[in-house]
Amino acid sequence: MEDTFFKPEKEENEKLTPMMRQYKEIKDKYLDSILLFRMGDFYEAFFDDAKRLSQILNIILTKRANIPMAGVPHHAIHGYLSRLVKSGVKIAICEQMEDPKTAKGIVKRDVTQVITPGTISENRYLESKSNNYLASIIVSKSERKAAISLCDVSTGELYITEIENENLKELIDEIAEDIIRFSPKEIMTIDSVKESEIIKEIQKRFSKIFYSHTPDYTAEYSYAYKTLTNHFKTLSLKSFGIEDKPLLISLVGSTIHYISELQKNSLEHITEIKIYDKKNSMTLDYATISSLEILETIRNDNKKMTLFDTIDRTKTSMGARYLKRIIVEPLINIEEINKRLNNVEFFYKDTKLMYKIADLLADIGDIERLSSKLALGRINPKELVALKRFLILSLEIITELALNGFEEANFEEATDIKLITDLIERAILEEPKIVTNEGDIIKDDYNEQLKKYNEAKREGRNWISELEGNYRLDTGINSLKIRYNNVIGYYIEVTKPNVSAVPKDFIKRQTLVSAERFTTEKLIEYEKIINEANEKSCALEFEIFTKIKNKVNFYINSILKTAKIISIIDVYVSLASLAKEDNYTKPIMTEDGIIDIKDGRHPVVEANLINESFIPNDTYLDNDKEHLLIITGPNMSGKSTYLRQTALIVLLAQIGSFVPAASARISIVDRIFTRVGASDNIARGESTFLVEMNETAYILNRCTNKSLIIMDEIGRGTSTYDGLSIAWAIVEYLVGEENKKAKTLFATHYHELTMLEELDGVKNYKVSVEEYKDEIIFMKKVIEGSAESSYGIYAAKIAGAPNKVIKRASEILKRLENEASVQFDNIELNKSSEILPLYNNSNEEIIKESEIEKEIKELNINEITPIDAINLISKWKNYL
Repeated sequence: MEDTFFKPEKEENEKLTPMMRQYKEIKDKYLDSILLFRMGDFYEAFFDDAKRLSQILNIILTKRANIPMAGVPHHAIHGYLSRLVKSGVKIAICEQMEDPKTAKGIVKRDVTQVITPGTISENRYLESKSNNYLASIIVSKSERKAAISLCDVSTGELYITEIENENLKELIDEIAEDIIRFSPKEIMTIDSVKESEIIKEIQKRFSKIFYSHTPDYTAEYSYAYKTLTNHFKTLSLKSFGIEDKPLLISLVGSTIHYISELQKNSLEHITEIKIYDKKNSMTLDYATISSLEILETIRNDNKKMTLFDTIDRTKTSMGARYLKRIIVEPLINIEEINKRLNNVEFFYKDTKLMYKIADLLADIGDIERLSSKLALGRINPKELVALKRFLILSLEIITELALNGFEEANFEEATDIKLITDLIERAILEEPKIVTNEGDIIKDDYNEQLKKYNEAKREGRNWISELEGNYRLDTGINSLKIRYNNVIGYYIEVTKPNVSAVPKDFIKRQTLVSAERFTTEKLIEYEKIINEANEKSCALEFEIFTKIKNKVNFYINSILKTAKIISIIDVYVSLASLAKEDNYTKPIMTEDGIIDIKDGRHPVVEANLINESFIPNDTYLDNDKEHLLIITGPNMSGKSTYLRQTALIVLLAQIGSFVPAASARISIVDRIFTRVGASDNIARGESTFLVEMNETAYILNRCTNKSLIIMDEIGRGTSTYDGLSIAWAIVEYLVGEENKKAKTLFATHYHELTMLEELDGVKNYKVSVEEYKDEIIFMKKVIEGSAESSYGIYAAKIAGAPNKVIKRASEILKRLENEASVQFDNIELNKSSEILPLYNNSNEEIIKESEIEKEIKELNINEITPIDAINLISKWKNYL
């Protein structure tokens, strides 16, 4: 029966039609979503949903019976859904649950899936090389403890952790660090927690993320416990390590409930809970990830200029996602790092095997996301055949590596995978249809009854062909044809000039401009046999395909383990290819506190140079004589590149990668901190300098003797003396404070700071510069010593500033430098861990009186001769 949405406009009180009432009943259950209501060939939205849909998709908003409406064709829904997902809205898909042609009354409809940014499972809406995490957060009543989970519905990954901290700000910072690390697309919590101080602060910091919530009862301990044991089909949660962790049970239980409610399907591909311990890996804060341009460039304008894109040689989406994960989670355990390095070296030493495996990997698709579609019941026949092909290739890779002695290729699930691939091979056609209810999916030989139906269909088609030939002979109409369409089925078509020759037993069906269409009792009989065989075969094929899906899904654990092994192998092969192609070397990992890099290079800058070679530099840092390097040199000379390349080389080493250097001895660091560049956060009322100070304070409060810090131009956002004083004090703090003596590269234009080389552990380095015929040549080589100038005026000159400005700037600079040298020569260095006050009790600056000032004050001008005066002036001039 055809649906009618609207009553005639003249109907009294414009009462709702039965279908409108159906829509309202369904919409009331999904008030926070845009409801896409299937009506025939369109998905329609009404009222405010229609207005939002029109605005987001830029489609026409219409009205009928004074009700706003907007719709999209069902055959193009995926393109529109992709745009809706990217806009960050929640979408409820309401489907027709029965055939409108056979429905009695209003067609039954129901929501089959709710899509949010963090619960998308369809690969077509997702970035292939990135995970799509839903973050869930639950906070204890005291707000001093939080549990966090990260779930990717598209791959089945589920990670959890618990954080406890009496300091609320530090607790929020730790939660924020996990959000930065995993980059979730959605953050979910329970109703009672969404107004907590922690969640409100997280929303301020990450305002672009989609936020959602679920009822409190889903996190109630006994309900959540039952949710998890039912999901994992276990009697307890001991095997997951959370049996005695009620906050984690509440968190994961509410998460599984939330996702299940949206997906309307089981989540069998979420097979385990992985507890991640932050102590096992290095935490990278937002400033470090951003400044080092690990995943995005600072301007976010060129992904090819990121560290990830530079080192990524993976062949599979799964491998790329795994590489992206480990690149922001550098290891801190020397055994685990060396294990990765040795696995990379395995492929590095056998180039032939490395490229053979790479070629095989290139033909493997996204097993993880196909597994997700399998578990959610959304995999189609073509995808199931593709899964078979990918699993066969995976077994080939694993077997090849096992034969070559690769220890990571220890794979117990090979038998399961062989059973899966054999089943799909026997049952499914190599080129099946995508849809599941139109036949042409299952091989004839797989099922005897299906074989009979298909033979009947083939025989019927032969009958039709034979009948067509007989009718041509009987009528003498050589152009007579028997054809088929979905509307009237089989028919006999005769052109107009030949209609007079049509026998009387032909039954007329249609009249066209140039032809007449007929049928016969015999054709109707054949059609009935063919249609019956076709209907039964399609139904049987659908039934068989569903059973095969379920059988394959039974081995979902083995499939996911295969996917994980392949992703890890892909990363090892990728890193080995990178090392071989870009001349990287295996670092020697230690815990002796020494970082010694020979001819180090910036991986991204080097990869993007076109007509010039990268100039390498050495770096030496230790825990004793050289743990803080003050680096001076002009702008554009390569200071920032040098700082960043050192941090990136250490980071690469600790993810288990070879590094761009002639040699590298890397002592493991517990954190990498960066404070470089200028940025602001106007939305939160933070100036560039306040952001700089926030980041600096964060580093100073969290660094340890085992950390690596790179600081570039600290203090440049305020007045000269303010900035210089802050920079000076920071150096003293990092040198003198116990447990804060981090290995530090400190680039600065404050040349006065080079005086601090007298402090234990401080050493001056500079970027060498050559002057030739009024031209400045930046050598981009870092050597011992301190720069004599920042060449800022030279930069203004080559930029085209007026000569008058350049000349005057030179005069002012000379005078300021003369005056400043006297003042800073007399600041007393703080060589202890005790912090010296900026001012004494009398509010006078602690600056020693210079020898000249002292001599002038004590001088009695009435007792000296003009010659004495000239000699004194000459003496002071020489001194200055």
